[in-house]
Amino acid sequence: MCTGMINVKYIFQETFSSLRKNAILAVAAIAVVAVSLGILGLVVLGWDVFSNMIKNTERKVGEIDVYLYDVTSEQERVAIDAFIRGIPEVDPTRVVYKSKSQALEEFKQQHPENPELWEYIETNPLPASFEVMTKDPKDVGLVSSKIKNEAPYRERIESVKTASQAIEKLESVFEKFRYIGIIFVVILSIISMLLVSITIQVAIFARRREIGIMKLVGATNWFIRWPFLTEGVLEGLAGSIIAILVVVLTKVWIWDQLAETLSFLKLGFTPWLIPVLVPLIAVAGVVIGSIGSLVALRRFLEV
Repeated sequence: MCTGMINVKYIFQETFSSLRKNAILAVAAIAVVAVSLGILGLVVLGWDVFSNMIKNTERKVGEIDVYLYDVTSEQERVAIDAFIRGIPEVDPTRVVYKSKSQALEEFKQQHPENPELWEYIETNPLPASFEVMTKDPKDVGLVSSKIKNEAPYRERIESVKTASQAIEKLESVFEKFRYIGIIFVVILSIISMLLVSITIQVAIFARRREIGIMKLVGATNWFIRWPFLTEGVLEGLAGSIIAILVVVLTKVWIWDQLAETLSFLKLGFTPWLIPVLVPLIAVAGVVIGSIGSLVALRRFLEV
């Protein structure tokens, strides 16, 4: 037990001594690990936000919004209403008409954080509309086409919008964001491993005479290797801690504030995301440091 404690003490003494001697390279390695894992964490945060936005949008996938021009008369509105309710694919019990005033009141209720905004608006800019739900979400395109092409007084219909259009755009952005993020993370992770490896190589070169003497007096292979392996692990762990701080502070100071300000976008996070993400980043840092160390030990330390 005493010998084991001495070995551990020796390993950490040698590790911190090597880190001090190669401080510039060690800091560079830690910085690149922090950047790569920080980007990984931010990509995961962004992925979670986009995923939740898409899910929230998909809940409205069967909904169609039909916006009317302000010049639409009551007679014309009633005729359009009757046509929409008569479409076989539409659920007539879930067709809701919103007047301009109702639309404005609803918007105010959804955004109570900016009451001063309405003081400078003299006229109501929101149009009257119908909220239409289809019986089956797959019929959205068919119903939308019928309203655009067959409804009476089509010239009074300003636009027909569906959630499927928003979903397609969100998914397109989401895919690009994910692939670009993954590419950056992979590239920076490889660079991180190389920098850790270079740091260990320099440490091995600086101690080559000492290593030779240790071999002659019978030191075991792993007794020689452990300080270098520990050095790489500590560099990776230090980088991961910095990355964790960046991710957590970004969530608290930026994402949470943005989600509160833009509540209508529903920029919510999955509740378990951070508790799972933090240890994963820490483990990733240790893995990067370990791999970088092992590559250097295998290539440059013949023990």
